[in-house]
Amino acid sequence: MRWIRRTGLGFIAALYVLAGRWGFHRLAEAVPETNAFLELRLWIVMGGGVLASLGLLHRAWREARPGEARFDGPLITALLGFFGYLCASASWSPDATFALSKLYDLTLVLVMSVGFGLAALRQPAPRVLDAFWTIIVAATALLALTGVRQLLSGGGGARLAVMGGGPNIFARLMGLLALGALYFWTWRGQAWLWIPVAATGVILALLTGSRGGTAAILAGVTTCLVVARVPLRRLLLLVLLATVAAGGVMASPLGEPLRRSVEERFLRLTLNYDGGGGGGRGRGGGGDGEVYLSGREVLYAAAIQLGRDHPVAGGGLAAFPALRLGVYPHNLFLELFCETGAVGLLLFAGVLLTFTRSALKRRQGLDGATVGAAVLVFLGSQSSGDLYDTRALFLLMVMATCTAVPGRSTAQARLPASPPLPQPAFTGAT
Repeated sequence: MRWIRRTGLGFIAALYVLAGRWGFHRLAEAVPETNAFLELRLWIVMGGGVLASLGLLHRAWREARPGEARFDGPLITALLGFFGYLCASASWSPDATFALSKLYDLTLVLVMSVGFGLAALRQPAPRVLDAFWTIIVAATALLALTGVRQLLSGGGGARLAVMGGGPNIFARLMGLLALGALYFWTWRGQAWLWIPVAATGVILALLTGSRGGTAAILAGVTTCLVVARVPLRRLLLLVLLATVAAGGVMASPLGEPLRRSVEERFLRLTLNYDGGGGGGRGRGGGGDGEVYLSGREVLYAAAIQLGRDHPVAGGGLAAFPALRLGVYPHNLFLELFCETGAVGLLLFAGVLLTFTRSALKRRQGLDGATVGAAVLVFLGSQSSGDLYDTRALFLLMVMATCTAVPGRSTAQARLPASPPLPQPAFTGAT
């Protein structure tokens, strides 16, 4: 029964992170109007609610044992305050229809995040993380193979994406693949397998051309290595095997698309997207040497202006799309500022500070890959997606602190110690 609970919890959490707003209605040839009951996320969250109730029952039945997940009361309280205020801001939204739709999204995020903290009670923390990352790696690896196949069959000229999703979302998924591989490398070893997988995830993110996503992945990987306290010799092994894997990709049919993606998206559009020093104007409308922002600068300006018009409490939940300023600002802080004002930003800062405090207090058992994934989603949300698209951030924060239990040894710590060298016996004999 315990195996079923922890595997089910890991599966539900991973599916929640991956599924997004996908619904069964998309299987129809002519996509009908969205139906909440046909969306996979509703049933995922309901499953999480059932497991949360089981966690509460087990908490009442017996005391906690060493190595089991622990409830993070301060972080859960901060999340309840933050999401409670977001939901309350629906009352002054300029359009009730938009507000109710976003209110539904936020309710799912809150229930799933808090529900995970309850469902993990009396569960062995390492096994919960094992189940979660197993599903993440398996699913993202399958998506990676599908995306590469589509890219090569199309001649390698398009940005890498899959199943109708955008390149930014695919880059985030490849970041999760890389961090999942580092998770298994940290705790189980097998560098020959997991390091090339992690390197492949980063390389595929480069193929998407997502500059924000790639930067977020690099920050997430760095955070993972720092939190996991990987020793220097293992870092050198990581660099060596990652270099070999990158060389293999460059020698494959993906090498040319990768080169074009780096030159176009990371060099020309970022460093000097108008193509030279002639003082002309590039596709984004800027001058020589400016950064091409894919039109986001217009959304940023609109969000800032809306926030200035309502600086304290914001324009109300979903005010940005309700006022026809755009679908969303493509920046988490600007979305909070324009719709919930300074109050919403302060409550969100409280969530981040509470998580940081809990992580520092429980650092002995903290998992680097889970914290790195939270950093990945947090930084990625500054250039892509809306508040619901950052749902994994809140779940990963709860997951990281609840499963941070001392006593789990890494693959490096389990290596047998070198036997001491024999010492000469000084007996005084000549």
